[in-house]
Amino acid sequence: MTKNDEFIDALVSDLTPVRHHALRVRLALTIIVGVTGAAVALLISLSFRPHLHHVTVAAFSVKFLYTAVLMSATIVALDRVARPGGAIRSMVLVLVVAFSIVVLLAVAQLTLSPASSYPGLIIGYSAFFCPFLIVAFGIPAFCANMWFLRRAAPTRPALAGFVAGACAGGVGGWVYSWACVENGIPFIAIWYTLGILLSGLVGSLVGKFSLRW
Repeated sequence: MTKNDEFIDALVSDLTPVRHHALRVRLALTIIVGVTGAAVALLISLSFRPHLHHVTVAAFSVKFLYTAVLMSATIVALDRVARPGGAIRSMVLVLVVAFSIVVLLAVAQLTLSPASSYPGLIIGYSAFFCPFLIVAFGIPAFCANMWFLRRAAPTRPALAGFVAGACAGGVGGWVYSWACVENGIPFIAIWYTLGILLSGLVGSLVGKFSLRW
């Protein structure tokens, strides 16, 4: 027996069996914590924000469904990057398709609207803080996601951190959509996506150092 064999035997000598689907049960707990944390943050923020604007059903539906798709795809991606060599190409394709559909809807809305309404549809009332609120609402989810990954076996720390951050941004964006006062689909395509992307970039930086083996 070589020294490598002895080393491997020493590493596995204290291993104990885990329950079937234990990782996914832990992921489900992680998502529950993230959504709950974002909802609490939303409730706290409501006391600081006026709600004097009427939101159309179409705008609410687009932002709710868009962020729900992004959140769902990144949750699946999070499950995959938690395992050695996990591939997320199909989830990236889902994200690209979802973003493309929203961009097409945004272009259609601008085409059908007078030019005088463009500032409201693109900048709205909250463009300058919307992305940062999405990042902030996602902080509890990001902490939970990193806890989940540190108890799994990701082999690409920067990618895993990016997915954890994007997933947190998806959770934050989805919860934020419940009370967002904007009616512009261009607004959703630009500022919601930017908030989720920012969260992913922060996650990539954190994951690069904190998820190393």
